[in-house]
Amino acid sequence: MGIVNNKDIIYKNSKTFFWASQFLPKKILNKVINIYSFCRIHDDIVDEGMLINNSKEALELEEIIKSYGISKILIDELINGINSDINFRRYKNNADLLRYCYKVAGVVGLMMAQALEIDNKEAKYFAIDLGIAMQLTNIARDISQDHIKKRIYLPENTGVDHDLMNNMTHENMCKIKNSVDNLLVKADIYYSSSINGLRFIPIKSRVSILIALRIYQAIGLKIKKTGIKFLSENIYISGPEKIFLITKSIIEFFIFFLFPIHRKKHSKYLHESLIGLSDVHK
Repeated sequence: MGIVNNKDIIYKNSKTFFWASQFLPKKILNKVINIYSFCRIHDDIVDEGMLINNSKEALELEEIIKSYGISKILIDELINGINSDINFRRYKNNADLLRYCYKVAGVVGLMMAQALEIDNKEAKYFAIDLGIAMQLTNIARDISQDHIKKRIYLPENTGVDHDLMNNMTHENMCKIKNSVDNLLVKADIYYSSSINGLRFIPIKSRVSILIALRIYQAIGLKIKKTGIKFLSENIYISGPEKIFLITKSIIEFFIFFLFPIHRKKHSKYLHESLIGLSDVHK
């Protein structure tokens, strides 16, 4: 089977997105699969230490996602963000980290908004927020795996460095835990904002995005609840937990999001660090 419209790519690489995607209309599902595959290929190439410039499959998928109306500006932002992991340099502070999260995940939110045929300007702000929240969750979950790859995404001003992570005393683990918990507090701020953007999503696709949001948010909650466990093993949402969250999200959808009650305006404070990037709230 080829890579275009191949939902097995999502199934093999992200069970969360796979289960959420099952609630999308067929026309939208293929778009989402191709956007996900485009991002996945680029990420895999970089993990092998190669810059992305001539992968045949990546170029094929790029032309396909351009046909959805996704701009070259967004594609280039994503590629630049992913490529920055090759010659990785620590982020000095949260502002630098948020700009990275925008490039590798906020941009994906914008691509998904285009796939869902959402043109509202404010909706794009919330799409960026959801991408940032998910990326912050990824960083928290994968901190030990990323350290093995010589990457620490926690900003330098947290005091967490390679020396500290190579010396896992109880005191050092508590310091890492504190920094990760602070990161997840920030993620929750962006999740809470993104909830207000669900009203812009076509009703047939809305429950799918809500499910993805709630499952990802649950990963962060589990990291916080399980102490320092995330430093020695991968924290994930089990099958029964996913079924519970999916059921809960469907009920939540009918109560709160069929006719959305979450209608707060977007806070431009959340995008202060992103000024100069495409489609942010200035």
